[in-house]
Amino acid sequence: QRRVAVGSQSFPMEYVNDDYCDCDDGSDEPGTAACSNGSFYCVNKHFKGQLISSSRVDDGICDCCDGSDEVGGQCSNNCKELGTHTAEAAKKIRREQAIGFQTRLAYVTDGKAAKARRDQDISVFATEEEKLRAELEERQAYKEQVEGPAKEAKETAKAALEKVEAEKREAGKEKNRAAAELELGRIDKDNNGEISADELLDYGKSEDSLLPYEEVAEMVEGGEIETATIVDMIQTQIQNKREEQERFDAEEKKKEEKRAKKPRLRDIVPTPAPDENSDEELWGEDGKRIEKAPLDEFDVDLDDLGDSEDDYEEMEDEEEDESQDPAPIRNTVEYDPETQKLIEVFNEAESLYNEAKSRHDGAKRQLEDVQKLSNLDFGPDEEFFVLKGQCFELRDDQYKYKLCPFDRSDQDGTNIGKWDSWEKGADGVNKYNVMMYTKGNSCWQGPQRSTRVEVVCGPENQIMSASEPAKCEYAYIFATPAACTKVQDEDEIHDEL
Repeated sequence: QRRVAVGSQSFPMEYVNDDYCDCDDGSDEPGTAACSNGSFYCVNKHFKGQLISSSRVDDGICDCCDGSDEVGGQCSNNCKELGTHTAEAAKKIRREQAIGFQTRLAYVTDGKAAKARRDQDISVFATEEEKLRAELEERQAYKEQVEGPAKEAKETAKAALEKVEAEKREAGKEKNRAAAELELGRIDKDNNGEISADELLDYGKSEDSLLPYEEVAEMVEGGEIETATIVDMIQTQIQNKREEQERFDAEEKKKEEKRAKKPRLRDIVPTPAPDENSDEELWGEDGKRIEKAPLDEFDVDLDDLGDSEDDYEEMEDEEEDESQDPAPIRNTVEYDPETQKLIEVFNEAESLYNEAKSRHDGAKRQLEDVQKLSNLDFGPDEEFFVLKGQCFELRDDQYKYKLCPFDRSDQDGTNIGKWDSWEKGADGVNKYNVMMYTKGNSCWQGPQRSTRVEVVCGPENQIMSASEPAKCEYAYIFATPAACTKVQDEDEIHDEL
């Protein structure tokens, strides 16, 4: 009797596929559904063999492409068609891998050349920054050296000026008070040393009164007529008139200086009119002859052009008055020659320092920018460098997605992640399988948005798909030649498919 060994047990041959489960592991029934924990092997000639659970044998569903899991020939054999389709897909993938791999080699060449340039730039910029920093420190030391004497001299001159101004103000007050006392004598008509209500009202009504009648009437109505108060009011009015006159004089001086810079009408020599009887021909800039016209054709009344150049100057003055507001009078500090010299030395030192600082700051920013770029991980062979500065888009039925490698990820203009780092993919080995973009805009009552980008081999750079598997968490599949590290055999691709 022929026997067969199944696992650790031995059975007669007829026990195999007899629709009765003899082995605990179900291995004696690979072609029936007798064992719930058994497996059935699909040969699938021309395609790919596969193991399925024995429970799926004779269940009325075609699981094997050769139909061997269902008896009675109820399933057609389409393994050859599947094999042909898979082989064509494998060839296509291999062609794309080959194209991507060749492109990747060019990416590597460009990336390494760019890294060499960055390294050289860092060396040059670092040397330049160090030189400019030394110059800046030297200029700063000199500026601080001359700043003290200049500041001290300015403060001394300022204190002296303030003292003179204070003395002038005090003298002005005394002068105004004296004038106010004289004006008070005009009010006190009976010279009894007291100001009555009638005297104050009469003064307020006079044309040359320094006090507005309304203020005078209010004072009389309130019953508080005090000589000291009247003197203070008159003194204030005198000071206001003096300041107003000073502003007027300054504006007039400014206008006069402006007029002096402009040519006067009387100084402009008019171009003599052409002699209409002359045989000389006139030619335009375009090379064409200009026909002469009799002067009597120009019917112009010269009286309409204005009486004098004063009219012209008055118009200019009116235009200036409309465009400029009266500026308050400010004291201009005039320093003695020694102080002025110290100030000029400091101003020059400060200017040189600012120039040196501007040059140093520019060189420092340039160095930091190159260093920041150089610190980015563009892959073991710099193959991903070419993606920096580029952006790729994908539009689906709802949104437009945008990926700018090593920068950011967007959904319809919303930031859904900024470049963070590389992460290992599903194989747990390749570090350059996944790009992470984090700290995007916050969701409504949710976390900050982030994007996980799975990087796969492809003949060109493009976003293959975009989705939102979880709230505020986005997922891309991004194809790029930079990920084409090898060209697989067709059999290997066929097995993966």
